Amino acid sequence: LVPAYASGAQLYTCGSARYMDAVFSAAAAAEWPEAACHREYFTAPEIPDRVNHPFVLELRRQGRELPVSADQSATDALAAAGIAVDVKCSDGLCGVCALPYDAAASDPVEHRDVVLGAAERESRVILCCSRSARAGGRLVLEL
Repeated sequence: LVPAYASGAQLYTCGSARYMDAVFSAAAAAEWPEAACHREYFTAPEIPDRVNHPFVLELRRQGRELPVSADQSATDALAAAGIAVDVKCSDGLCGVCALPYDAAASDPVEHRDVVLGAAERESRVILCCSRSARAGGRLVLEL
């Protein structure tokens, strides 16, 4: 049911993870690029247990560094420092809190969201749930 890709087209799907995987598999077979395919979850999918490490947010334009504790999200640390970032879901479902970051200057990021594609994750990070993948790591934001 997924037609061949046409330049500029976008494919949006919602539903169970199994259903959306099937739609995306059909889209890949019809040569849809990943960036043109979008999922919408109504609830956060089951995620594996993860360890939250403390890390540092470097706010490049402001010349500031903010520590993020293991029990705090990056959006919480920014809010505590008086820096407003729009947040809607706090689960990595909506993408409202996505901001640009410098992947080359940052330590590896553990992307925990379900909205960004692989290409988008090279330059954007969902701050309500994603964090540095290592203790004491640095995440360089374009703020």
